[in-house]
Formats: sequence, structure tokens, C-alpha cells
Amino acid sequence: MQLTPSETRRQRQREEARRAILDATESLMVRGGSDDFSIRQLAERCGYTPPTIYHYFGDKQGLVDALLEERFASLLAMVEDIEVRDDPVANLRGMVDAFLAFVRRNPTFYRLIIARSPSGADRTPPSAEAARERMSKPWNDLHRLGRLQDDDPLAASQALWSVLHGLTALQVARPDHDWAPDLTRIAIDAMLRGLLRPTGNGRGH
Repeated sequence: MQLTPSETRRQRQREEARRAILDATESLMVRGGSDDFSIRQLAERCGYTPPTIYHYFGDKQGLVDALLEERFASLLAMVEDIEVRDDPVANLRGMVDAFLAFVRRNPTFYRLIIARSPSGADRTPPSAEAARERMSKPWNDLHRLGRLQDDDPLAASQALWSVLHGLTALQVARPDHDWAPDLTRIAIDAMLRGLLRPTGNGRGH
């Protein structure tokens, strides 16, 4: 059913308001490095009243959740864009590189999802969970090919995620530290050597 001109105008106004509120929220979060801002501060920045903000997002947590979902949808898109090859290790490395690139560009949002909300709730948005599931597929392929040392794709996936989160959390928390340029690659290479059985050429990865 085609919208009337007035309905189209109202829809556009709603989309513009929602976009302005989300953009202002992102600006406040990036500037402050967290979600420690008030709705009044947000209203002053975006030009919409607190009741309007609540109308679109319910409460502050709903607003933060909406922004996290939007941002991590870009991570999912990056992971899905990785060209799938016959080599599961190459696929895994491509996805890991995409994840690390996303974290480097979005340290504030990454910091938020690894920390629970003030109420103790998990902040992982659906798009981040979908990206994680996508990144588990190479492990299942490696298991099918008999390449895993311990024959447990879940444990292998969780082991690598632990290393990734540890590396990224440290570098996000201490950006001014003198981190070795190849630290992430060295750590991932070492992890893969431990998780994978050597191939015919004697290399585990």
C-alpha cells in the first residue's frame, strides 16, 4: 500500500529524528569513552527533548543497545564479506583480521560489550553473536578434516576467542603502551600451532 505524502513526510521525520539521536549518542560515547552520559546531555546535543528520546528508544539502555546493534552489524557484514576458500585456516585468518580491524576502529563500542551493563546484563548485541557464530564455521570445517589436536571445535574456538579478547582488551585499555607491532599475529600464530595438527608439509597452519 502506497503511503500518502503526509505519511511519507512523517516517516522521514521519524527516521531523521532516530538518526540524529543515535549520532549524538555515538558522539557522546566516543568523546567520553563510555556510556556515562545523561539523557539531558543527549537532548542538548541532538536537539530533541527527553520525552522524544524515550519515545523512540524506551530508556537509555534501549538507546545504547540500538547503537551497539547498529555498529556491530558492520562487523557482521565485514565477516560475511570474507571470501570463503577451500582452506579453513585462511578463512579463519580473514575473519580474525576483520574482527581486529573493527575493534581498532571502534574501541569504545568493543569496550562496552566486554563489560556488563550497570544492571549486570550481558550487552552482546545479536549482530555480534551472529558474527561469532560465523567465525566458528572454520573450526567445524577443521574438525571435519581431522585437523584439530584435541578434536573439539568448541574448545578450539573458545581458546582463540580468549586470546583475541585478551589482546584487544589490553590494547584498548592501554592504547599508549609500547605494544609490539606484530604482537597479535605472533600470539595467533602460536595459538594455531597449538590447536592444529601439522599438515603434510610439516606446518600446523
